[in-house]
Amino acid sequence: MAIVAELAAIVLPVFFCAGLGLLWTRSGRPFDSELVSTLVYKIAVPCLIIATFSKVRLDLSAISEIALAAISVFLVTAAIAAVVLRIFRLSFPSYLPSMIFPLVGSMGLPVCLFAFGEKGLALALVYFTLGAVGTFTIGAAIASGRADLNKLVREPALWAALIALAMIYFDISLPKWAHDSTMLLGGMAFPLQLIALGCSLGRFQVSSLPRGIGLGLFRLAIGFAVGLGVAEFFALEGLARAIVILQSSMPVAVSNYLFAVIYKREPEEVASMILLSTAISVVTLPLLLLYLLPTVSG
Repeated sequence: MAIVAELAAIVLPVFFCAGLGLLWTRSGRPFDSELVSTLVYKIAVPCLIIATFSKVRLDLSAISEIALAAISVFLVTAAIAAVVLRIFRLSFPSYLPSMIFPLVGSMGLPVCLFAFGEKGLALALVYFTLGAVGTFTIGAAIASGRADLNKLVREPALWAALIALAMIYFDISLPKWAHDSTMLLGGMAFPLQLIALGCSLGRFQVSSLPRGIGLGLFRLAIGFAVGLGVAEFFALEGLARAIVILQSSMPVAVSNYLFAVIYKREPEEVASMILLSTAISVVTLPLLLLYLLPTVSG
């Protein structure tokens, strides 16, 4: 019963907040997704990165370890997904970004925080930052068919990560007012992201059930398999291993739907993948935590 209570304390707040967003949309109330996304990714998340690394100091070696593992996961996942999509003659621009970049922000970050505390959140933010930068540069380039390097320098999360690295390297601490301000602003990231996730899911329609289930399951399976393989290859242990596997195993990120709509890359199909992979994660996420939690606490 103790493990059930522990799992419930981790998973239920995440799905409860997402459920609020789902109910909000189903009730017909307006929700400004663009405003919320701007608040989260331009203000809240960068502040969360700076505030977290101001309080939780990680060795640069630990950050490098997670960063190398995350990049390896993205590259290996991309290679495997490209082969599978080629075999089934599915469009790279439509489906490849959804295979590579999972939901490491709105779902991954709060789960890592509730499961592994502030140090787990700090490591998860390293993975998230690389995923966010990759999503809005490489993912957008794949979907659009052209690269835009200007997007890279316009990512606030990247600049926040660089500031955090400088703080660690030079052993700089924020004044209390600055830490409290960034922590206060960063604190809105989790509820806003989860409510926005629920609102987005409430608007999606399943257009192709067999393909949506197949690709959704593939995203979850390949994420876990590659995350586990990379963790074993780099001999990751404890918290670092758990974070890499957990973040790699998240469902399809909602941002991929944005690219599909903008660039007309099968948006209904991508929406089905997001909706179904997130629904399936209601089952897979507790099982994954059941596997990972003893490896950290033990």
